Amino acid sequence: MYTALRWISHRTLGALAASLAVFACSTPGSATDLHPDGPPMIEQVRLSETPSFGAARVVFGFGSHPDAAPADEHVVTTATATNNKLRIIIDELLRGNDLEEIACREIVDNDAYARVPLGATPDDIARCSVAQDVLPARCPGSNPRSVCLCANDVGCPTMDGSHVFAKGESVGVLDNDLDGAADNTRFIEGAVGLRCSGIDVPINLDMSYWTPSGNQQKPAQGGFDALGPAIVLVPGVANVLSALPTGTDCGLVFSPDVVDKDGNQVCAPPDGDIAAGCTPGDTSAFHFTVEPLALLSTAQTTRQPTSGKIIFTANAPIDPATVTPANITVTQDPGIDITTFMLDVPASTNTLTPNQFDLVWSAPLLPMTHYTITVSTGLTDTYHRSAPQPFQFPFTTM
Repeated sequence: MYTALRWISHRTLGALAASLAVFACSTPGSATDLHPDGPPMIEQVRLSETPSFGAARVVFGFGSHPDAAPADEHVVTTATATNNKLRIIIDELLRGNDLEEIACREIVDNDAYARVPLGATPDDIARCSVAQDVLPARCPGSNPRSVCLCANDVGCPTMDGSHVFAKGESVGVLDNDLDGAADNTRFIEGAVGLRCSGIDVPINLDMSYWTPSGNQQKPAQGGFDALGPAIVLVPGVANVLSALPTGTDCGLVFSPDVVDKDGNQVCAPPDGDIAAGCTPGDTSAFHFTVEPLALLSTAQTTRQPTSGKIIFTANAPIDPATVTPANITVTQDPGIDITTFMLDVPASTNTLTPNQFDLVWSAPLLPMTHYTITVSTGLTDTYHRSAPQPFQFPFTTM
């Protein structure tokens, strides 16, 4: 098992202790066993899908489990485009140093997070958490297990400008509660990613994490979403609606740095069958497809008001630059093009969300008249992915 467990995350330590206690007294081949021999293998991946009819639900998009219903284990072809996350369940422990980094007191490179060196222990984190006046003596840069070392050639100034740490000198671990451990951790950028039809999807580093706890035994609390050890991967960036590119085929991309204690890279065996084995670094056996771009409107088929607005809601954030009259047209039977509307594009006002836009009539429509709104494939999501075909919304005014 890798060292420096304490810095990984306070949220997982209790669960990890319980998991290891069960593991220690488990019998070979039981659901509580981990498999440290050979490369670390992906046993299951759980993610959300949106069926054609029905609400989004979380299923096994890769691998299987004896307690799961057959309908909940299949290749996902309509993965939910927004607010999705992947739980990637591994058959053994990975080195947490390669997946999460700790918070430092000051910026050390381009941010205030730094990796923990291999071999570092909780004692090393504690000695680098001391007050600044004793920090150089307790946490010298010459010690290969010291953490939060400044990596900038020009040094690392404190936020108040009162001191500049030299390159190679520790700025100290962020430890406001003075418990000798890092106050926060963050997923390492590039450690694990999603590539969808050639698009590298941004990963929310604050919401993604590594949890070394768990095994294949489904607990009473948490259910399948507590199986582990696991990497929880959340698409998107902080404070932005998380989204996947619509209508794309996606797979996992692991950094070569992400390995088990023996230095083996992660791989995905066919259907998650760890008995079949896999080549270290090859995760191509796992993939899923994201649902296509979809659009709903508040237009009523009959008795639509002749004034006011119509709200359109997509299943993914929309590129505002594509919400234009060129891509949205309104025709009056028998096919007469009219231009009496104005557009409020996504996020242009406080009343709109990134996946909504409004069509507001600039002049009243004719009563008891049939109209059709057509949204062309020029409308795209923020990844510039369009729907397979144009949308049409026919309605008749009251």
